[in-house]
Amino acid sequence: MSLLRERLSVFSALFFFAVSLALTLSALLTDFWIQADAMRRNGTESNKHQMNSGLFHGIRQIDWTFGPKRKHFSVFDEIQSDISFMDRNVWFALLLFTGLGLLWNFVGLSVTLRNSTKYGKDAKENEDLRRIDTAVGTLGICLWGTLTIVSYGLSAALFLWQFFVRLRHNVLLPEHIEAGFSSDGCVVLGFSFWLLVNAVSAQLIPCILLFWALNGRGKRTAEEEKSKEQDSVFLY
Repeated sequence: MSLLRERLSVFSALFFFAVSLALTLSALLTDFWIQADAMRRNGTESNKHQMNSGLFHGIRQIDWTFGPKRKHFSVFDEIQSDISFMDRNVWFALLLFTGLGLLWNFVGLSVTLRNSTKYGKDAKENEDLRRIDTAVGTLGICLWGTLTIVSYGLSAALFLWQFFVRLRHNVLLPEHIEAGFSSDGCVVLGFSFWLLVNAVSAQLIPCILLFWALNGRGKRTAEEEKSKEQDSVFLY
């Protein structure tokens, strides 16, 4: 029963590692970490003024008087020009933690795939390859999953902190503010951010299942050792 439980946990971990990787890549490739469906000019709110942005690119739509005009912008270029709504250090930290998370996620996916293929062969023949105390065994899946959770979690927490401290108050350029535009209180978290949050949640599930499976294996091993000791006593 415990072996079956471990098999199911490994195969489910393979699925959730893949889902987590796909969600994070989607979050990075989409430009809706933050968005504002309407902004104000001289105190009057209008949906003619809009914006959305990801970690790399975004779009601002501003109606100067003669109709709304959409303009694409690069977050990196604005950071370099010191006019960005993103803090330079926080932005680099976000990319660092997300990049590390992708690395651990990919390694975990590879290790999980490797472990899942071992169950198709003879269990005794592959017992050494599936040892739980190695970084490429079942315990290794938990290790890489935990590292992925920490990295993605730090990235999401940093962005959330930046949102409440800075982004929800202003995502406009100095020239917009001088012309009477304001985004204070108009900005919300977009679906791209929630994709990353869901990636963290997806990683939690296999870790919980694998700890549950390993706990079952530990009990099984303890029972086998106890049985061997009793047999030795009877033989003696």
